[in-house]
Amino acid sequence: MKIQSVCALTISAGASDESIRRETMRFIHTGDIHLGAHPESKREWAANRGEEIWGTFEKLIKKIKMDPVDLLIISGDLFHRQPLLREIKEVDYLLSTIPDTKVVICAGNHDAIKKGSFYEGFQWSENVIFLEERNIQKVNIDEINTCVYGLSYHETEIEENLYDHIIVDDINKLNILVAHGGDEKHIPINKKKLAMSGFDYVAMGHIHKPEMDERSRMAYCGSLEPIDMNDIGKRGYIYGEINKYGLELEFVPFAKRIYKEIDFTVTPKVTNMEIRHRLFDMMAENGEENMFKVAFNGYRDPDFEIKEKDIEQIGNIVSIMDETVPDFDFEELYEDNHDNILGMFIERYLDKGYLNEREKKTLYYGAKALLDAMEDET
Repeated sequence: MKIQSVCALTISAGASDESIRRETMRFIHTGDIHLGAHPESKREWAANRGEEIWGTFEKLIKKIKMDPVDLLIISGDLFHRQPLLREIKEVDYLLSTIPDTKVVICAGNHDAIKKGSFYEGFQWSENVIFLEERNIQKVNIDEINTCVYGLSYHETEIEENLYDHIIVDDINKLNILVAHGGDEKHIPINKKKLAMSGFDYVAMGHIHKPEMDERSRMAYCGSLEPIDMNDIGKRGYIYGEINKYGLELEFVPFAKRIYKEIDFTVTPKVTNMEIRHRLFDMMAENGEENMFKVAFNGYRDPDFEIKEKDIEQIGNIVSIMDETVPDFDFEELYEDNHDNILGMFIERYLDKGYLNEREKKTLYYGAKALLDAMEDET
């Protein structure tokens, strides 16, 4: 998916293609990498997820080494929690292997620079700029005619709108803001104000879903790898090309595995073996290495139960939601229960004749709940 800014179409008539190419800065925007996280750690098939997250980050740096960009932006939450000194050293070594690429990093809410943090005083490689201040700081990178603004979290929560009133100093430079946040507890962001601040690009982090707003020249890169089961869909980084005439962005899927949702419709004739076979095929079609949230819907035989423990064994399943309803014969059920509360409940709906889908579900779920309650009393 490649998105070109509207501003990129307003190239001045006097600017040659060659001069634009010379002034264009190539960058990669990533963040929310969460090194040290171990998603789905209780599941056998996910025992190496922590190492996979490190591996994907290493893979990205190797990609940059093969095809250098001018700037790598890491917009917060490089680590999932306070990093160990040896972990920072590992990251710094990786970044030192791309000396032709300037790297800008800020600490986010997960790896905030608290008292005693190993971030404090760490000597990064020459190509690395760590925005360690708690208030907005700016750093000039003369080699690429760029000025980067940003700050690091020193607490896990910041409720002040710290990005809302920044104005760039030098409009002749490419001005980039590294901004981690965007909700009530983590530096609320007013995108309209930010769009008027003069930045050529706002590299945002904290929200794990990638989101590009080319008109306002800002984007959330999303997490490099999905961190929990709510991170549904593709994950990766943003590749960008920027100059004073425009901005071009492209989201690049890069995660080793992602979370996907599967909707499985059952019928009254379905069996557990059929469910396992069909679900296995559906997971293979969606990439068996991925992680799946399975939702069952439809109507099942009243005496049938989905064996969730057996289903969990067929692949990388992180959750199962059973939204099926029993396919009751309500006329027969009414005849057997016409003199009790269940019969009175069913009668209300049978008298209506036609039922819409919502009424059908209310009838099915209500009958099931009353049957369960009656069974508990016996």
